[in-house]
Amino acid sequence: MLLVYAPDRPDGDLADRMELQLGLTPQARIDDAAFAASPLPWPARRVLPDGRERALELVALPTGWALRSVRSEDEPLWALEGPVFRPGELVTLRRPDGEEHVFRVVNVETG
Repeated sequence: MLLVYAPDRPDGDLADRMELQLGLTPQARIDDAAFAASPLPWPARRVLPDGRERALELVALPTGWALRSVRSEDEPLWALEGPVFRPGELVTLRRPDGEEHVFRVVNVETG
């Protein structure tokens, strides 16, 4: 996914990207059952424009999904809101302070 909007970058930034490894249903939604059955956390990473990378993992919440840094379980959660994950769809990442970063899904790989 590529950043299409952030408060400090209203025109987006093609060098700011998010990569998620998710199990999806045939309708391109996060597969709750596959997540529950997975023995390992589902990884994600954010690649910032300066090349730094942040390792993350998907977290299930009673009200949806979030991403958390793998550095510590005490790291704040960033809400992940995306009804479907297919090319062209928008996904919102909401910081703990409420600031939103919007990403566009540009590629989905299977396997």
